[in-house]
Amino acid sequence: MSVYSFTDCTLILRHPSLGVLNLMGSGLGSISISMRNDRTTMDAGSDGRVLISKIKDRSATATLQLQQDSEANQTLLKWYNYLETAPTIEWAQITGMLLSPTTHEQIVMKEMAFQKLPDRNYAAQGQQNSYSIMIADCQQNVA
Repeated sequence: MSVYSFTDCTLILRHPSLGVLNLMGSGLGSISISMRNDRTTMDAGSDGRVLISKIKDRSATATLQLQQDSEANQTLLKWYNYLETAPTIEWAQITGMLLSPTTHEQIVMKEMAFQKLPDRNYAAQGQQNSYSIMIADCQQNVA
């Protein structure tokens, strides 16, 4: 029998100047990883011959949903604010690892950078902020 639980997943983000942020629970609503581009294209010639191209592109986007009052949300906002004024060389030095023991997945992310600050929602009921982080190299492994 197999049982899945999001609470078993761990996302670890690192930056040389900012340290380590371990996101496991702590107001985390969801994590999604989306590859940005196709890895294969096909071009058909007038004679019907198909040219297949293998494209080595492992860029992706990670979207993190965090409760607006969580410590993780406050920490990511501090990271963004620091990186916005830090030397440019520091902007894409975030690395990450997503571990999902139930699905036996390990996603290794390198050269990550904030796409933008999350939209802010203020209402009678607490909301989640959505951080989009671009990834230059996203390697998805199965153990």
